[in-house]
Amino acid sequence: MTCCSSNSSLSDFNTLPRCPNRVGSITVILGPMFSGKTTELLRLHDRQIIAKRTCVLVKYAGDTRYDADLVATHSKMTGQGRTVKAHRLSEVQSQIFNDEVQVVSIDEGQFFEDLAETCEELAQRGKVVCVAALNGTFERKPFPQISLLLPYANEIKQVTAVCVECGSQANFSFRSTLDKKVEVIGGSDTYTALCRECYVQKSEEKDAEEQMKTGCDKNENDITGIFLAKKEQRSDGSVSPPRKKIGLSKSMALEATART
Repeated sequence: MTCCSSNSSLSDFNTLPRCPNRVGSITVILGPMFSGKTTELLRLHDRQIIAKRTCVLVKYAGDTRYDADLVATHSKMTGQGRTVKAHRLSEVQSQIFNDEVQVVSIDEGQFFEDLAETCEELAQRGKVVCVAALNGTFERKPFPQISLLLPYANEIKQVTAVCVECGSQANFSFRSTLDKKVEVIGGSDTYTALCRECYVQKSEEKDAEEQMKTGCDKNENDITGIFLAKKEQRSDGSVSPPRKKIGLSKSMALEATART
């Protein structure tokens, strides 16, 4: 297995199986958001088309940011040739395992739950496979399928972005929103590429913001809850039901609680 830096040359899939029984290969392009992963994938894919090889591009169906049907970069460059889309690779099994297909290029590989097993099977059947994927989640945790795929790879290429905060080399994807779901597809409105130092700093700021928001929400709910649970003693000795919350603001709740 060969691991390349962004300045190293890839094999560009130049070695293709010469007979049906010969095994293929797996190349993985890894990096953060905005590092040119898809651009590199399409460059290699287009070379194969120029070389008259039968190629298939696989698009993750959940990614409709720039084009609903084609693999597209952030700069709206789209892939040439045949493209299929799916949420699982098993959905396009007949297309990618077709005997005539020589090259399979997969974008957003981290989202396919059957990625590693399928890529290895494709390579064992003599096909050349290239996968572009994120190097980690927005919390810098591994994607399970990428971790499983790497031991099968003939070649791994690490690409980097530019830190939007300080301009240095960026290796990490930072999510600006408070959404905790792993799969949140977005562009520059949701993600930025950061270096290690800026990632740590922005994460601390984000955590502080989240804690402050959570604390304010909790305090407001507690105050409102106390007010709503307050029961009034009637002159006949009975207890009135809790008051209903109708457009009750935090300040109104505080004032009403003080009066009672």
